[in-house]
Amino acid sequence: MSVRCPRLPSGFDPAALPRYPAERGIVFVRWLHFAADMAGLALAYGAAYLLRFGFNVDPFRHLIGKPLPADALHAAQYPIHYAAWAPAYLLGFGAFLLVCYLTFGLYDGQNRLRRTPVLWPVLVANVLLIALIATVFFFLKDAWQMRGFLPLAVLLNIPFTWIARRTANAWIDRMRRRGRLVYRSLLLGTGKFGDMLMERSEQGRLKGYRIVARAPAPRTAADAAERIPERIGPEIAAVFIADPGMREEVLQAALAAVIRSNRTAIVLAPAFLRLHNPFTYGDTLRGIPLVHYPAPGAGFAPSPLRTFASRALAGAMLVLGSPFLLLIGLAIRLETPGPALFVQERYGLGARKFRMYKFRTMVADAEARLAELRSRNETDGALFKMHDDPRVTRVGRFLRRTSLDELPQLINIAKGEMRFVGPRPLPCADVEPYLASWQGFRHAVPPGLTCIWQVTGRSDVGFEAMSQLDIWYALNRSWVLDVRILSRTFRTVVFGAGAY
Repeated sequence: MSVRCPRLPSGFDPAALPRYPAERGIVFVRWLHFAADMAGLALAYGAAYLLRFGFNVDPFRHLIGKPLPADALHAAQYPIHYAAWAPAYLLGFGAFLLVCYLTFGLYDGQNRLRRTPVLWPVLVANVLLIALIATVFFFLKDAWQMRGFLPLAVLLNIPFTWIARRTANAWIDRMRRRGRLVYRSLLLGTGKFGDMLMERSEQGRLKGYRIVARAPAPRTAADAAERIPERIGPEIAAVFIADPGMREEVLQAALAAVIRSNRTAIVLAPAFLRLHNPFTYGDTLRGIPLVHYPAPGAGFAPSPLRTFASRALAGAMLVLGSPFLLLIGLAIRLETPGPALFVQERYGLGARKFRMYKFRTMVADAEARLAELRSRNETDGALFKMHDDPRVTRVGRFLRRTSLDELPQLINIAKGEMRFVGPRPLPCADVEPYLASWQGFRHAVPPGLTCIWQVTGRSDVGFEAMSQLDIWYALNRSWVLDVRILSRTFRTVVFGAGAY
């Protein structure tokens, strides 16, 4: 049996959505920035070669026409080595820097209204590369390497990449002044915040977004669902929602309407002032965050490669960690009677039910005792959390604090029901009343072992705040974001923040 969330389009297949108007422009800008970064690296390598070996770019001339003494043989062969191996060095350095630049968000400029800072991320990435080169040299002790050449090339890459990026951005700005690479936008909001956005648009300060239509913000959820799709013409690539007084359910209904139209939404979100999301970008308007929700068609569809990698990794972790998992199960059984695993139906992708596995952290009759504890709930909505829950066992408290109780969900990941990163699946009985509300959109992506709210508060985050963070993740997810969440998850688990 499956239950579909009414606020989601049927099946929510991004391929079936209307074409995303800005897709080609965003892809072009990303490739242009990538080309600029690689050009900067190649120019830096060439400049280092000329500085070290002179303007005589023929490395073989050192060996032609005259014999060389033995002590000069190595020095004469350095130009040959660095000329012949240039493609390999550039490929390796480029791959390392690409991962760093992706992690630092240098290719996510479409998610900002301000120009992406370049110099500091480039500086940090290249310093890390120099440290890696020094570490390799220390362990390999390769006599054929000139210790100063490769660090010099990487050091020169900092100004060369900065110059290449500035040149590419200047060309993009010139194209936009001519009307190309422009994302025509609809503005919903007639107050002072809407006026500020209009002024910035007229001054060309929205970095490619140009407001070409304006309408009042919806007052009710029904008005948002009905009127917004009518106002989104085929030329509209993005919708600004700029009314700080809009109620949360109306705002989320407007966001859902934009998502169904496969458009980017840029939302003035006062609610995000109360949330700690270290992964959002720093756009604000009078101190209120402007939160970006990319169009689903811009990258919402799950990658088969990522799915396969997640399942394969989970399977390998289950096999390698089976002795440790058996020890945890034995400790649970020795303390209290009952099964070592707790199995419960949860809602997953598309609000379809699946059986989720956890290590049991409570007494065996915990579910039967839940009703008497409902009045002591310390959070809101579909969540039930309380400090010093009398049902939690001593082993269970340790497992919860260290998050080891979640390890059996590797089974769900290996089965393809979950991912390593995604909205946490909630008990069906608790979340059932919210499937038809805006919170139900969190089921549009596969559930995960960890998520944003688990690394920004865990049990201290309420249901509404959790849903807002989950929806932001659903529309901004990428493998880079997943890696960043996983790295913060490790730190959160080590210090046990917000777990009880």
